[in-house]
Amino acid sequence: MNNYINYIGLNDNLPINIKYFKEELFDVMCVKKPNAKTICDIVSVSIDCSINSIKLLNTATRTSNEGNKLSGKKLLIELDFSYSIKYTTDSVEKYLYILNSNTTKIIYIVVPTEIDNVPIEDLVRKKKINVQTYIEDLYADIRSPDEVYIRTLLLTNVNIKP
Repeated sequence: MNNYINYIGLNDNLPINIKYFKEELFDVMCVKKPNAKTICDIVSVSIDCSINSIKLLNTATRTSNEGNKLSGKKLLIELDFSYSIKYTTDSVEKYLYILNSNTTKIIYIVVPTEIDNVPIEDLVRKKKINVQTYIEDLYADIRSPDEVYIRTLLLTNVNIKP
């Protein structure tokens, strides 16, 4: 098994002093097409994350199980992940093949009702909410000759545009 996978798309410069964020692990099973060559060794895994939509939701105002006070406002963020896995087969010729996979995930980030005395609804309506995603870590493993398991550690950060 190849222990030297090249991971492409990881972010080295993560934000500091963040206020509104979510750190999340996502597990994905990438399955090759039936007529594609079987997977022997993974050469590289490339990831791209894009934001599809951002919506503000009204939720209950209460205290969470962890003791945090919930404001009653959450951002629903829909994310698209694109994975590209380069692999070789078990044949004599070590040709390079590509397995592409896409998945959509939804995350929620609790935000305050106001930021700098401006209601969060106004910030969303005026498109002053800036959401950034950072891929902190990737892990890939061949689960069968037809499947690759990928675990993604994602940091999603919310800032307010000036």
